[in-house]
Amino acid sequence: MKPWALTCMLVLGLLFSPVRADEPEEKAAGETPGAKSLAEGEIKPSPIPRLAELRIDETVIAARAINLPIPGRTRTLQEVVEQLDQWGQDDRIGAVLLNVGGVGLSLPEVQELRSGIDRLRKKDKKVMAFLQAGGDNAYLLACAADEIATAPTGSIALPGIGRLFPFMKGHYQMQGLEFEVITAGKYKYPGFVNRREPDRWFSEEFNALFDSWFRDYKQIIAASRKLSDEAVSEIVDIALFDAPQAQQRGLIDVIAYYDEYRDRLLRQNRMRRYQEAEDGLAGVNSIQDLMEVFNRELRKAEEARKAVGPKIAVLHARGPIIDISLGAALSSSIICRDDMVKTIDELKKNKSIKAVVLHVDSPGGSGHASDAIWKALRELDDEKPLVVSMGSVAASGGYYIACPGRRIFAQPTTLTGSIGVIAILQSARSRLNRMDYELAPFERGARSLLGAPHKDMAPSDRAFIQKHMDDFYKIFLERVAQTRRIPAEMVDKIAQGRIWTGRDAKEIGLVDELGGITEAIEAARAMANIPPSAELKVIHYPRPSSLGELVFGSVGMTDNLDMFLRAGAPAVPMSFHDQLMMLSRSFAPLCWAPIPDIQATAWPAGAPRFRLVPDTSATPGLPAPAAPSTWQP
Repeated sequence: MKPWALTCMLVLGLLFSPVRADEPEEKAAGETPGAKSLAEGEIKPSPIPRLAELRIDETVIAARAINLPIPGRTRTLQEVVEQLDQWGQDDRIGAVLLNVGGVGLSLPEVQELRSGIDRLRKKDKKVMAFLQAGGDNAYLLACAADEIATAPTGSIALPGIGRLFPFMKGHYQMQGLEFEVITAGKYKYPGFVNRREPDRWFSEEFNALFDSWFRDYKQIIAASRKLSDEAVSEIVDIALFDAPQAQQRGLIDVIAYYDEYRDRLLRQNRMRRYQEAEDGLAGVNSIQDLMEVFNRELRKAEEARKAVGPKIAVLHARGPIIDISLGAALSSSIICRDDMVKTIDELKKNKSIKAVVLHVDSPGGSGHASDAIWKALRELDDEKPLVVSMGSVAASGGYYIACPGRRIFAQPTTLTGSIGVIAILQSARSRLNRMDYELAPFERGARSLLGAPHKDMAPSDRAFIQKHMDDFYKIFLERVAQTRRIPAEMVDKIAQGRIWTGRDAKEIGLVDELGGITEAIEAARAMANIPPSAELKVIHYPRPSSLGELVFGSVGMTDNLDMFLRAGAPAVPMSFHDQLMMLSRSFAPLCWAPIPDIQATAWPAGAPRFRLVPDTSATPGLPAPAAPSTWQP
């Protein structure tokens, strides 16, 4: 079937679906008259504890690429953490077995999951982990459990932390492109696109980052497995162990196949398996079934917003910060200025929402958009408490929008700071010469072609833009000083565009506490004076997109099917190259912290990443899956 035909079917299904939001909720899967009797006290619950199983692998993602309410195999990090917390409150659950495969989460996200496991253990629930795949992050997650098992043919890999950073001046010169980079802050930009090697500031900054990361990496293993620092250092230097070697080193406890290990746990602890009713898309056989799934999920979200009682809103700000509006469907991947400000205003006016937790996972982007969001958040905080939780990265513009929070939480390995300003302008003079273009300029005004890509920038123009960057940098410093209550002179000393880990940022006052989103919610609850005995409802924003907003939004009809099929896919960060091409179109100040690595640049076809739909206009296109061929500028 042609993509346009299936898109039309989706549209017709949406328009003529008989399911309406005001219809009564269907019975939950597995609900029976017996369940009703149980609620009425006619059937007593079984006293035998249950062993719950939870698979954590590539299907656990930080966020969905498209903000559509589609259930399925993929689960977000937040959904898994909430599941662990629910089991902690469930008296039927005696223990949890984590079935750990390949983990595609960042180290700060792994630390968020580890916190959820720690809370579960504090509820007197035993947690065991079976390690199916032995990569670093999988092991760092598994060692939060009371016991670790792996198969006889399993292996454990703990090679440490390594990255390759490409300096791509020659690469872009071969394409006929050069870049003018103007910064405010000596650490702000290490020269990925206009240098062939790192400078002293880059080496100082990233050596400090890797030292901090590596300390946390080894400390997690040492504390979890009760090993000495020397033993962990020796393990990391060896790097790879088969199952017997890993057991001998104290990295695992049991060697067995998964089914054998699970059955042994059931026998030893006199438990039964806990099995939840399967939900999602298994029963979808028609367009009408799909519409019913959408309507059911949208009703759940709407009912949570209308529920009686105090609420805390978690506002997710993920992806680069841009000035254009792309609609609700992309709100899980990109921070659009006007859409975000509108959502913040909605939260400010909602009287049932007593506090807001802003969860930031962004390298920043547009300076103007960052400042507009900062202002809206300041006004929100005047009405109700605002607490910030940082994810993998909250740097530059990501920190700009985070600093209005009354308290800021970050994971020890979060990347944050990068308080500085940058302008990047393309010069295509060499490419135009290769193409034998002859350009005839017509100018009215001394700077009417300022930043035009047909010639190298004049020193006077560079000095003019430099002053513009310096002026915006002073504004950035003032915003941080005002909200963090630190003198601007002190902010300047720890700013200069330098990136810090969450642990180091706490030491210098950019972050208040080490912790994740759960700790941020508890802090917001206390600030809002919501008593511990009150039932607290946590609702997430931006609200999910409807299928109608996807179909009739800013995207074209030919893109709808592709976006719909990606609704359950991970929200892969936009590549360095794509962000560069999008943000280097003018001399507007950028609060952006670009950090490429070799997997996202030298081998783009093999790395999970977004690329932009080819676009000849001034407005960037929408994210789409990476093409198998190499990129085009």
